[in-house]
Amino acid sequence: MRPPHGLLGLFAIAVLCVAARLVAYAWMGTAWGGLTEAMCHFDCGWYERIALDGYGADSGFGTLGSYPHWAFFPLYPLLLRAMSLALPVSPHLVSTQLVGILLSCLCLAGFLLVGGRYVLRSRGAVRPLLWGAVVLAMPNTHFMSAVYTEALFALLSTGCLLALAADRPLLAAGLAALASATRPTGIVLSLLVIGDRLRAAWRGRRAANRWALAEACLLPIAIAPLGLSAYMVMQYLAVGDGLAFSHVQVDWGRVWRGPVATLTDGMRAWDWAQLAGPMAQASASYAAAWALLGLAVAAGLAWRRRWAEAWFLAACVLLPAATGLDSMPRYVATNPVFLFAAYRGVARLRRPGGATLVLALVLGGLAAAHAVMLYAWMSGAGGVF
Repeated sequence: MRPPHGLLGLFAIAVLCVAARLVAYAWMGTAWGGLTEAMCHFDCGWYERIALDGYGADSGFGTLGSYPHWAFFPLYPLLLRAMSLALPVSPHLVSTQLVGILLSCLCLAGFLLVGGRYVLRSRGAVRPLLWGAVVLAMPNTHFMSAVYTEALFALLSTGCLLALAADRPLLAAGLAALASATRPTGIVLSLLVIGDRLRAAWRGRRAANRWALAEACLLPIAIAPLGLSAYMVMQYLAVGDGLAFSHVQVDWGRVWRGPVATLTDGMRAWDWAQLAGPMAQASASYAAAWALLGLAVAAGLAWRRRWAEAWFLAACVLLPAATGLDSMPRYVATNPVFLFAAYRGVARLRRPGGATLVLALVLGGLAAAHAVMLYAWMSGAGGVF
């Protein structure tokens, strides 16, 4: 089923869904001092600092200087700063935090649009309202409306996957480069572009025009990792360490142990009780369960020969899990491939003979879990994220 009125209808539904959720967030946030106070916690403050002052030294970290900042990739704070300067209003009237929320909401609407197109192309059908409902009701997708990189990364990675599916390698490479300037796992998309171009080179190895083939394959391969490469150069010039974004993880309490060790320890901890308090504490078992859920979905996609999707989702789980399980619930819940799979699972309930009541109960359960996560976030509990 094609979206009503094509792109226009899908875009309208995306904007209306995101706007309605933002209004609901604003209403709920009044109990914590307003929308920006309720939504801006943890990494939000770092993106705000970088957007306002760049990657300068932070006095709160003593001899570490500017090192802690390098864990946060530059594209999102750069867009945040640009949008703050571009708005035709006084910065005294619109805070950087509010601009960040608006930026993330724009990216979320873009993701719903591009994601809907990707689902239509890869699954053969999409129901725009149901697609929007699944994404916006999924627990932890409130990060896609916060001053975080989740919505931007989902938009860029989905655009890259769609461009690869449409055989537009240069566009895919450009989006992969932007994604690798947004989050470390963006490099996974660069590897997908490289693999796609190597396969194209092998298939065209007997082509008469070898120069054209080389250009079609080598140029995207050169472009795809440029975002991360530029960031590494930037770090080297600033602090003499092109891998500062990785080395600083030690100062954030993350040490390379390998994903098997962290997942095993997480499940063995069996510390679910830490989630029960009014200010939920971090539970390694809860985070590990989200990681295993993501890997299970990736395995299911591989079984269906959706190799690119399976690789992307699995890599986005295993890479951060190699140093710890912090933030794993949001990494999985906001991953676009995970959301595609979730939508497909829910959409099956709409097939002829499917139980409408079951569909309503599933969506209601997701929305209820989303509300619980949102309440925990707004109240400042960080243990469930």
